[in-house]
Amino acid sequence: MMNTSLQSIATKALPALSGEQLTYNAAKNVFLSQGYTSAAGNMYYKAIRLSNRLMVYYDLGQGYAYTFLNGIKLFCFDGQKANLIAQKYWGGCDYRIFNEQFAKEQCILMLKGFLEGQLKLQGAHVSDQELASFARGMVEETQRKQLA
Repeated sequence: MMNTSLQSIATKALPALSGEQLTYNAAKNVFLSQGYTSAAGNMYYKAIRLSNRLMVYYDLGQGYAYTFLNGIKLFCFDGQKANLIAQKYWGGCDYRIFNEQFAKEQCILMLKGFLEGQLKLQGAHVSDQELASFARGMVEETQRKQLA
């Protein structure tokens, strides 16, 4: 069973992000949107992972042979709504075949970049190693099984 705090976040934030009904895929540990099929026969959908503080939103495409990572969006949750904090897209000749480790590392780099910017705004300094470790921990929280 999903913990109460996380369930509250999912109820408030996920429908607003997807605009459609989501299902939980326990085998892949993600919330999945219904998606659509293009004229070329490719399926496009969203895969979302979340924790109490961070949501990782993958834009995916399923071709005949591979799943492609078309983009990643990171949202933080302020208790009321999700706020976009970072995004990255691939496409055209720069497409990426989905790889869990690559996607995770991209999320960590994106979050680390956002946090570096926030530190600069506050005039604060944290070592690069500490910042990377913190970002990794936040991304890994989203990858833990949320439902039994």
